[in-house]
Amino acid sequence: MYGPWQGNPSGFVHHDAWWGFFHLLPFLMFLVLIGVGIWAVLRFSSRPVATVAPPVRDAAIEELRIRYARGELVRADFAQRMRDLGSPDIGPATPIPDDAPPSTEGDAPAADG
Repeated sequence: MYGPWQGNPSGFVHHDAWWGFFHLLPFLMFLVLIGVGIWAVLRFSSRPVATVAPPVRDAAIEELRIRYARGELVRADFAQRMRDLGSPDIGPATPIPDDAPPSTEGDAPAADG
């Protein structure tokens, strides 16, 4: 096969316009490959991490906890109702130590008068 530097043999016509496109084709394919690579990295790195859904909270247990927090139930009654609803035992009562600081809730200095 003759190249363009070897002259034009009989029957060989050289089209200069096509050489530029064909020389750019490998470069364009390389750019497409880089683009696909960037797309793949962004696609697979931006997937949300599988999160564990919070446990479903039972409305009856929530109501029971609210009533216990309000002081409407004593500890023994709260523990029995929790067991009745299928929750694990709440454990033994922890006594308040004698050297615990007194509660400041509702304590106002008494006015002498």
